[in-house]
Amino acid sequence: MKKLPPSIGIIGGGYIAAEYGHFFAAMGSRVTIIGRNARFLPDEEPEISGLATNELSKHMTIMTNTAVTEVGSSSSGKTMTGANRSAGEMVSVIVDEVLVAAGRASNADILHPERAGITTDQDGWMITNEYFETSQPGIWAFGDATGRYLFKHVANFESQVVYYNAFFQKRVPMDYHAIPHAVFTHPEIAAVGMGEREAVEKYGKDNILMGLSRYEETAKGTAMGIQGCFVKIIAHRENERILGAHIIGPQASVLIQELIDLMYTPDGSAAPVRKGMHIHPSLSEVVERAVAALMPVDMYYHVRQHEKDDGHP
Repeated sequence: MKKLPPSIGIIGGGYIAAEYGHFFAAMGSRVTIIGRNARFLPDEEPEISGLATNELSKHMTIMTNTAVTEVGSSSSGKTMTGANRSAGEMVSVIVDEVLVAAGRASNADILHPERAGITTDQDGWMITNEYFETSQPGIWAFGDATGRYLFKHVANFESQVVYYNAFFQKRVPMDYHAIPHAVFTHPEIAAVGMGEREAVEKYGKDNILMGLSRYEETAKGTAMGIQGCFVKIIAHRENERILGAHIIGPQASVLIQELIDLMYTPDGSAAPVRKGMHIHPSLSEVVERAVAALMPVDMYYHVRQHEKDDGHP
């Protein structure tokens, strides 16, 4: 693409749609995002998805719960037609360009790995064991080829495991317990590990602690004029083992690294964040405060309700 389109429609409501939508809107395009899920950024925590939707909607149109059924061309541009499942009506949007960001698929139909004796699953992704060995001895596969976690940083990590196994005949298994990701929009989003729903389903509500702190509750956040952004942490009640962390706000992908690194320690405890000294004033204090605020789930929502009654988002 050599020229900025006056308007662009993006099919899909995940992080790729969000990032491209943010970019094109910042460049000056009129952006419309159409996603079939009931929530924008459905893989994020509901409160993060909600805040991201509110903030990004200031610069673009975000349509959820709408499945695009047809794209046609006319003298006025390209028309995206979709069905809004909640309203039960058809909607049409006319744009200059259309970007499809509704997910990715294997390209095994082009590469034909089966000709090399490599087994794939029903979706075409190469099947490997925990050491990244394929069904063909001497051939390893990792990254997007396996379809597990389609992130560059995951492929980087996996490549180290493959290096030791393929070239040094080690038997190093891959550990996927703490896979982080980020959404580079404004505000930025970052997450690692479990969400609240998954943690409660696996361990039970009574075995979970949750903590939340807003950026504006720190001196740096106040100085930067940040409103509404926050850090949410989920931990096991018995030992404060970090189960998940979710951040929306400036430098989210940097702030979350403190928690990611702890998740790779033997006990995975959040305690070092609370006990460690954080520079004042810095944004990292919001992570410290979120850990210090860990509490039982029922108490967490009791406090959140009081905050809402006091006018907090």
